[in-house]
Parts: sequence; structure tokens; C-alpha cells
Amino acid sequence: MQKEYRSVVFDSENKKYEIKDGTIGIYPFGDVKKCSILNEEAKYRGKTEPFFHQVLGGTAFFTIMGEPSFYVGLRIITKSNETLAIYVSTKSVYFNTDAYFADRTEAEKIKKVFQAIIKKQNE
Repeated sequence: MQKEYRSVVFDSENKKYEIKDGTIGIYPFGDVKKCSILNEEAKYRGKTEPFFHQVLGGTAFFTIMGEPSFYVGLRIITKSNETLAIYVSTKSVYFNTDAYFADRTEAEKIKKVFQAIIKKQNE
């Protein structure tokens, strides 16, 4: 059975997932150690380690230049401590916009799949 999202496809028959936007590749379920939803500052996407430059949520963060734009995504930590990125946002977003809420909702769905994978490994 496959669960497919724009940025990642889960193949439960072969116990693998394919990242289509982020750290592109096919990875085994067994290597997943941790999964987090994070926001990466737009100007650093693809230029540094994934999610090294984060935009924190919660209390609104404003600078003199205004609110930073960012990409909603998931950071996957593997058992070998490799960091993988899955970007849910196709364009940079801002907090409390329709695009942000849509991307955040999709990221939550993807995270639930990873949590189920991690739970199954730990049984």
C-alpha cells in the first residue's frame, strides 16, 4: 500500500519512502529515528544543512525589515544521525496565512505516518 503526498511517498510493501522535494532519494523505514516539523528561513533553503536556519513559531517574530518568509517542512533524523529534509511548502510562506496553514496541516499528516513507522520499529 502506498500513501502519497506531494513531497513524499510511503511504500509500506517495500518498507521505503521516497523524498521528492528536499533530500531527494529513497530511504528505508528502518533508518528513521526522529521526525520534527520545522520552518526553514527561505533565503537558506538548499544553501546550508537542512533546517539549520529555523524560523520559530508561536509568538510573532518581527524584525525591522518585517517577518521572515520560510518553508514548512520535516526534518528526519536517521539512526546514523544523518539529517534529511522534506519540504512541504512549494513557495515561501508567512505565519498565519492560508498557505502556511495548508502546508502545516499536510506536514502534520506526514509526521503521523513517520510516528507510526517509528512506533512499529520500537515494538
